[in-house]
Amino acid sequence: MNAGTEVLTAGAIIGSMLLQFGSRPASLYRLVAPLAIVTIFAFVYLKAIPTSGSDALFALSGALIGLVFGLAAAVLMGVRRGTDGRAILSTGLPYIALWVVVFGARLAFVEVAQNSPEMLRQLFVYAFQNGITETGWTAFFMLQAIAMVGVRTAVVGARLLLLSSARGAAEPQAA
Repeated sequence: MNAGTEVLTAGAIIGSMLLQFGSRPASLYRLVAPLAIVTIFAFVYLKAIPTSGSDALFALSGALIGLVFGLAAAVLMGVRRGTDGRAILSTGLPYIALWVVVFGARLAFVEVAQNSPEMLRQLFVYAFQNGITETGWTAFFMLQAIAMVGVRTAVVGARLLLLSSARGAAEPQAA
């Protein structure tokens, strides 16, 4: 992954998150737009997912990191019923800050790796010693993003379904 790719990925995801800032009625677009964006990037940049060796473990660690941050993002996104009975999704500064920090850290890593000869040397040594290839690095970053956005989408979607089913259970049944 290069800095241009990271900037594009981060810009698209953070931009979609900023568009979600505040309280708005729940919609399919609001729920899945970030997932659609990261899926497009995955189709373009993720050529293979390693299934064995150090690359596989490294890629899995990226997915696990994404899972943790995705759960945090889901917790930071509010799901409630509005006064009109419609589902409302809300985000605040902590939600936006989480996305900025995560993607900012990715960008900082790429920038430092590309612009610091000593850091680049250390990364090459680390990768060589641990059997991590370019495919592993790409999978690490892409799976981290996919997992983060995917988990956030799944958890918030489940919360919306629970809110909807709770509403149905609370309504009186016609005799």
